[in-house]
Amino acid sequence: MTETEQTLRQRFTAFLQAMYDWETEANRVDEEEVEKKKTLSWEDFCKQQTELRIPIYKEYITERERKYGGAQYTCHGFPPNYDPSKESITEVQITGKKASIFTDREYARMNYKREYKYKLVEDRWLLDTIKEQYLPENRDPEKWKSVII
Repeated sequence: MTETEQTLRQRFTAFLQAMYDWETEANRVDEEEVEKKKTLSWEDFCKQQTELRIPIYKEYITERERKYGGAQYTCHGFPPNYDPSKESITEVQITGKKASIFTDREYARMNYKREYKYKLVEDRWLLDTIKEQYLPENRDPEKWKSVII
């Protein structure tokens, strides 16, 4: 394994863990403080979650305008969309200043393939896009679709 591949794998795993930690806590706060106790309004919750996501985006994601998504996009999945224990790297492809990490992923008892596309920006590998393909059990795989980051 090359040093570049090792760096990409480490950044990928760190990104998944950071997003998993954020989503897990967002789910807890949403359930406890927004839904049950009503001590936090939905608007304040969204502002709070944006502030928590900004450092993750600055560290791991390319800075560009996104039609959907971005740090201000406070949608959090339950179960979490990003879970390192449910996703395994199957292949890493590096071509110059671009790279792709392919994974097998299980989410809500369904199987997917994902492609995480990276760009080398100022000596850091940053995630630019994610594509996903659903793999139904008794049919051909579905078309690749973009994932909102």
